[in-house]
Amino acid sequence: MPRSLGNTGSEAVSDWHVLGAGAIGSLFACRLQDAGMHVTLLTRHDASSQRKLKIASDPPRAYRFPQQSTSASEDHGTPITHLLVCTKAWAVADALSSVTPRLGPDSTVVILCNGMGLAEKALPLINGASLVLGSTTAGCRLSADDELIPAGEGRTDLGGYRAGMAAPTWFTHWQMSVPECRWLTDIHATLLAKVALNAVINPLTALHRVENGALLSAPLLSDTQKVIAEVQALLVASGAHLTAAELPERVRTVCEQTARNHSSMRVDLDTGRRTEIEAIVGWLLRNAGPRPPETPLLSEAFQAICHAESSSNR
Repeated sequence: MPRSLGNTGSEAVSDWHVLGAGAIGSLFACRLQDAGMHVTLLTRHDASSQRKLKIASDPPRAYRFPQQSTSASEDHGTPITHLLVCTKAWAVADALSSVTPRLGPDSTVVILCNGMGLAEKALPLINGASLVLGSTTAGCRLSADDELIPAGEGRTDLGGYRAGMAAPTWFTHWQMSVPECRWLTDIHATLLAKVALNAVINPLTALHRVENGALLSAPLLSDTQKVIAEVQALLVASGAHLTAAELPERVRTVCEQTARNHSSMRVDLDTGRRTEIEAIVGWLLRNAGPRPPETPLLSEAFQAICHAESSSNR
């Protein structure tokens, strides 16, 4: 378990703003506050000046955060020193655009979202800020009354967009308040491995409306194995041989550990929301090198989910 720093005085207290305070964003806001950080939640809509959250634990833990609307013009001149982005992949660019005037070379932007290709969208919008990318396996659900129900502490990896970046001073607080938090000098391999994993699990569970564990038994096991092979072929074509070799075991492990869980893509499709299919499967299909392999089942799943999205938005 992480140890809360509180205000020890051993490190300067950082101000953090969180864009995308859904389940994961809210969880990390609470963790940063546990570390003694000053945390402000950012919302697209006009909202109350404060938001209360609680974590279902024994005993329950309560949190209170200042909250700002990104449409409030009076805040546009206030610099943001540390920004954590936890939106859906497709919302990253619009979310960053809403705070671009508040970012500069002395700012740090941490993107903790699913999918690939997000850094390329972010760079033109952050005014030279330092860009950090991340991946987390932490899970939680946010209830209607703003209670966070944890579903596993997971592991969180961060690293600079440019390979070789050393851990910044603020990372000390993350290590102390975020379970199993690591700084990697090359985060891209970790992000690619997660995208490959999600490219197998998310589309199949979404299209067949099943829990993750159903992918490991009949009648879906055959399709699971075929999609794994297709994703492996895409990875090999792009030179990611080790990630390809490790994929079957990663899929098996995650499906076993989260057997009763619903993937985020299934939840999005069930509720008529936009999925992250473009940043996951779409990115893999577009970045498989000059001679991409045939991927009939994965491509069919990609098209089916895109069609389901467009149908629900009519």
